[in-house]
Amino acid sequence: MGGFFYLICIMHELSIAQSIISIAENAVPENAKGMIVAIRIQVGELSGIEIESLLFSFSIIKANTRLCDAALEIEKIAGEAICNDCNQTFHLESFGNTCPNCHGYSLHILKGKEMKVVNIVVDE
Repeated sequence: MGGFFYLICIMHELSIAQSIISIAENAVPENAKGMIVAIRIQVGELSGIEIESLLFSFSIIKANTRLCDAALEIEKIAGEAICNDCNQTFHLESFGNTCPNCHGYSLHILKGKEMKVVNIVVDE
């Protein structure tokens, strides 16, 4: 069962890596001089994205693209929530955790679910 779960995780990150490559290729015109040398992204702690699997997937599928020498630079965004019961704002490491102040479960997530491309670095 563990191998199957790992395969599902890799497939998820593989599709994300493909989307990142597509975004970068579409953002930089084909006739542009220079190579894409880095893509900087932000990944939320609560996004469900496995960073190591994403890096591995990116390294595999970039080989035959304009990004063959590009690095994927990842900034992790901490999860943050506010408790709807006591109005306490706190770091949320994972879903299912309670408010550290009142131990309530009624939470509104403020950040940490996102995944976005921040910038693309081209070496001319």
